[in-house]
Amino acid sequence: MKILILPFLICQTAFGGTLYSTDFEAFNVGDNQWSANSSWGSDNTRSGVDFIDDLAFNQALGKTAGLGLNRPSRDRVRILTQTPHDHVTSGESIIEIETLISVKDSDNSFRDDFFFSIYNSSGVRLASIRIDNEDPAASGSNFGFWREDGISQFDTESDFIHEELYDLFMIIDLASNTWSASISGLPLFENATFTNAASGSEINLAIVGFEWDLVSGIPLFHGDNFLLVADLRVISKAPNRIPELKIELDENLDPVLVWNGFAGKTYQIEYSDTLASGSWKDDLPNSTLSTTEISKRFSFQPPSNFLPGRFFRVVQSE
Repeated sequence: MKILILPFLICQTAFGGTLYSTDFEAFNVGDNQWSANSSWGSDNTRSGVDFIDDLAFNQALGKTAGLGLNRPSRDRVRILTQTPHDHVTSGESIIEIETLISVKDSDNSFRDDFFFSIYNSSGVRLASIRIDNEDPAASGSNFGFWREDGISQFDTESDFIHEELYDLFMIIDLASNTWSASISGLPLFENATFTNAASGSEINLAIVGFEWDLVSGIPLFHGDNFLLVADLRVISKAPNRIPELKIELDENLDPVLVWNGFAGKTYQIEYSDTLASGSWKDDLPNSTLSTTEISKRFSFQPPSNFLPGRFFRVVQSE
């Protein structure tokens, strides 16, 4: 699904680390103060649909954000923030997202859906965690947590308790197009397809946020339920994978060891004559390498008289 991205959501390329983090303590308390913050944008035009509060859970959480409660201007309200990230250039294809959430139930007869959603740089909604607030006592109720991949939806068969605080944690692997999620430490799903709404280079991280979807489809008939959000953190990491060591030939047809590495890592070339445990040595000159570049193609050429009958490996460390 592609949406009209708000003017503030014209993304610029960014790299890794902490892509966004807030505990809402710097926000002002009151109606419309979530969307009033310069890092967020909303497509709602009526007052009071988003808000910042400092009284939730007996003030134990400090300031929290809310989405819902009052009548919106549309049947699906989005409040989004930019998290642009070039995972190909940076090598940081692992995205971790953590947010504290709670759902206040409706006091009227309407119960709605809430989402945490991820969008790419073209404004395509790639995937969501849907929190379905349908009456759990209704026949065939969809109440609980659902996984959506931009096209299809899947029941995680996990429910929630109203007004209980949950820690929603997600790990996305953009390179393999898979993700996993848990709620307060209990798995919702593991290594599922992240998105079927995009492919190739379209699978990228640019925007995350929360959505309120009216089940009635008519703003007049909205539930006075709302989603509370206490914290949000989005970070990127390089995959924790051992570099793949390859052998190439230089212009003189001499063998060269090559591999791909990243900033913040140290790479040590080791050798062994037997592959036996304890036989690996690391005493070759200039065989410890690192870089301050975001990503780099490393190469190492062993002495030409040193190669016959020996095995090589690269060891990565922090």
